[in-house]
Order: sequence, then C-alpha cells, then structure tokens
Amino acid sequence: MEERRRLEREINSKLSGLDSDYKELLRRVKNDEEQRTKQDKKFQQALTNLHSDLSQRDKDKSNEATEYLRNAQNVLREIDNKPHEKFLPGRFDIFANTLKDGRQLFRAGLFEAAVAVGLSVKSGLERLGYDIDDKVNEWEKNFALFSTKLESLREKLNHEISERGKEINSNIRNDVINDIDFWARGEFVEVVELVKKYREILKASSQLGKEKFIKSADSPSTDELKTFADEIDSADKKFSGLSAIYKARYLAACERSDMGEKVIDFMTGEINLTWLENLTGFHDNDFREWLKVSFINSSGDKIFIYIIPVESDTNVANHVILHVDYEGTENEIYSRDIYRHVCEALEVDEIDYVRDAEELKSSNNRAYKETGHDIEQMRKEQ
Repeated sequence: MEERRRLEREINSKLSGLDSDYKELLRRVKNDEEQRTKQDKKFQQALTNLHSDLSQRDKDKSNEATEYLRNAQNVLREIDNKPHEKFLPGRFDIFANTLKDGRQLFRAGLFEAAVAVGLSVKSGLERLGYDIDDKVNEWEKNFALFSTKLESLREKLNHEISERGKEINSNIRNDVINDIDFWARGEFVEVVELVKKYREILKASSQLGKEKFIKSADSPSTDELKTFADEIDSADKKFSGLSAIYKARYLAACERSDMGEKVIDFMTGEINLTWLENLTGFHDNDFREWLKVSFINSSGDKIFIYIIPVESDTNVANHVILHVDYEGTENEIYSRDIYRHVCEALEVDEIDYVRDAEELKSSNNRAYKETGHDIEQMRKEQ
C-alpha cells in the first residue's frame, strides 16, 4: 500500500514536471511563433519596400529614357526639314534607324540602353544639323553669285539687242538676235541659249521658294553652281569680244560692197575694162566673206580684184589683192598701171599684188588661202 502511494507520488511528480516542461515548451513555441511572425512582417515589408524602390527606379529610368528619346525625336524632325539628302545623303537615315533601335530597347525594358541611344542620336543629329547648315550657307553664296553673274550677262545681252534693233530699225527681238548672230557667226545665240537655260533655274527657285528648291532633286549642287558660274564668266568674256567683232564684220562687209562698186565704176568708166559680172561676187555667196570683182581687157587678160576681210580679236580690216591672169606673157608695165588704177579707184596708197596663187595658198591666214585656191580654180576652169 505504502509502495503504491509512493509510486503515485512519483508519477504525479513526473507528470507535474512534464506539464511544466510542456507549458514551457508551449511558451517557447508561442514566443518563437511571435518572433517568426515579426520577422515575416519585417521581411514582407522589406520586400514591399524593395519592390516599391525597384518600381520607382524603373519608373524613373523609363521617364528618363522617354525624355531622351523624345528629345532625339524632336531633333530628328528638325533635321528632316533640312536638305540633308542633297548635301549629306544617307547620314540622316543612319540616325533614324538607330532611334528605332532605341525604341525597341525601351519596349524591352532596357531603359539605360535606350537613354544612351537617345543621347547619342541627339548629339549626332545636332552635329549633322551644323554640317548641313554649313553646306546650305555655301550653296546659297554660290547661288547668289551664279544669279548675279547670270542677271548681269542677261542685262548686257538685252542692252545689245536693244541697241542693235535701233541700228537696223527693227523692234522684233528674234530678228535682231538673228541679225547679230549672223555677224557673230553663230556664237551670239550660244550665249543667249546659255542664259535662257540657266534662267530656268532662277524661275524654278522663285516658283518653289528657295527652301523647297534647295531640297528639290532638280536643283543644282554647289559644285554645279560653281561650274555654271564659270560657264557664265566664259560666256560673258565671249560676248564682250563678240559685241565688238560682229559690228566690225558688219561694217567691213558694208565697206567691201562700197569698194566693189567704186572699182567697177572706175575700171569700166575710166580705163574701159569690161566687167565680168558672172565672175564677180562674194565667196560662197556670203557677203561676210571676201568680195571678188572681175574684169577683162581688150587683149583677153583677166583682172581679179579681191577685197578680203582680215580679223584681229576685235577688229576687221579689208585688204585688197590684185591678180592679173595674162593670156600670154606677163606685162609688168600693164600690171603696174592696173595696180595704180585700183589704188586710185579705192583711194588707198597700196594694195597686194599677187603673181602666183601659191603665194596665197601657203599663207597662215584662212582668207588668203581661200583666195589662192579660188585663183587656182579659175585657171583650171578656163
């Protein structure tokens, strides 16, 4: 009995200890749970804060990338309004394509890379803009020079046409131009046509406006404008020479006609030569060229008098050549007499007397050569 009580006490004591341990264990477990809950809350808050920070940072980077890409796009539009294809072809497209790549990076969330692209494109486009502006300024200077030279030459041509119209009593512009061109041997119309051609450029610029005209594919390049200006300078120089020479040719032709009439009147009236009308006339029927007046005497000797225009740069002088084609032996006394009569008829001190056509054919002067060939041809035809 006593033993039983002892065992019960021991059991109760152990149970009491176990209960105390269990309660302590429960307390510890509960405390641990509370600590874990606090840690979890802190961790969740830290995660929340981290997500918030990351989200804000992404938002900031996104906004920054958006701003840089937008700035680059604005500069792109400005440059696109400039004549980039004319002066620096292909470079604009490089920046436009790079900016598209930047937008792709933005959509992929690579904001820092997109920022770098935006910065690079904006900087490159700005440099491109400065380069284009320099090119445009150079073009405009050359266009202004081209325009000034062209209008100056045009005014000179119009003045020349107007003055010539007064001289020949014609107010029909084409008739006057044709008259000048005839005496200028086709070179005057070349100048007129050049001015007309380049005037179309000025008209196109005026119609479109200079900004649109510069961007037009049909507008000349800077180098072309320089070439055009050089061509205008050459045409202007040519015109300056033509203005003097065509008038000199005209006056010399008029003088040749007068001289021919004087010779005919004198030779037929004073020394009874017979005028050979069929062998008289201008070279190739062109009164800009030499005039030949032919006679025959009672002995059958033929007297040929050539009045030849000899040109310098701005002047034309009529030279007289006498040739006597004898039926028999040359009569030097008669030759001297004829020489003196021609000088008297033309009121000059001397002329050229030519015995042999070869003398003329070997000359460096084209008119003299042709005269020699003409004399030779006439001998063959007799």
